[in-house]
Amino acid sequence: MTPRRNEGLAVAAMVTATLLWGGTFVAIRDTVSTVRPTTLVCLRFTVAAILFGLLIAARRRLPPGRDLLAGLFTGFLMLGGYWFQAEGLRTASAGSSAFLTCAGTLMAALFAWPLLGQRPTRILNAGLVLAFAGSAMLTLREGLQIGRGEMLTLIGACIYALQIVSLAKFAPTADPLALTFGQSVVVAGVLAPFSGDAVQTLRAFDGAAWGRFAYLAIAGSTLAPLFQVWAQSALSAGRIALLFALEPVFALLFALTIGAERFAMRWWIGALLILSAVVLVEWRAAKSTRPPASS
Repeated sequence: MTPRRNEGLAVAAMVTATLLWGGTFVAIRDTVSTVRPTTLVCLRFTVAAILFGLLIAARRRLPPGRDLLAGLFTGFLMLGGYWFQAEGLRTASAGSSAFLTCAGTLMAALFAWPLLGQRPTRILNAGLVLAFAGSAMLTLREGLQIGRGEMLTLIGACIYALQIVSLAKFAPTADPLALTFGQSVVVAGVLAPFSGDAVQTLRAFDGAAWGRFAYLAIAGSTLAPLFQVWAQSALSAGRIALLFALEPVFALLFALTIGAERFAMRWWIGALLILSAVVLVEWRAAKSTRPPASS
């Protein structure tokens, strides 16, 4: 398989991951009214850890210890991002949280320069600016006021950006299953003592709640992180950060369809800016790696 085909599949995997994550917003919104957020996240990643563990056991060979350690390390960064975002939402609005999360994640492209030596190109910088502007139009409703909640949210987003950079370091040589298994174990294990009676929570689920939980656990906590790790084996941290900006675009589509939320024209303008940024960067990347035509 050629490097370009590897990159194309990696981009497709990351776009799929953001699509799956985009669908979690409506599912989470309809679930946290009856389930504590800590309990929900713990249960989601417990299921993910069990599924990854079964897949690893089915291969009948132990994964490399270094890959499990890499998963544990990046798992703590993932958990930090989740925790600060949840704490920030105590006082920050959902729109401000979504914007700051997207903006902070884009910082991965800048963090990767001093930490990994991956200097962002001019085209990537232009794409990041477009995506930043698009996320502002897509998520902010009444402006942005910086308070404690917003600062915690931004800290969480920057920690998640460091998780992206860390995966860019480990993923190219790691076993994706082992790495994502390690991440899931950390998130589930650390949150377990603070999650209350998880069994009682599951017993209280009706049919619709089970459907939402299945999506959150399998699509949002198992498949999407696995696709991200696999994508980061071929793509730079900056390109991954930009592709992450598609998440609120897909979240908008789910909110307007399944979630039955109201339409606003500037949401579509913001989505168009983000899509333009992704197309610009990925088209240029495809052009730069295309083999020269034979004479």
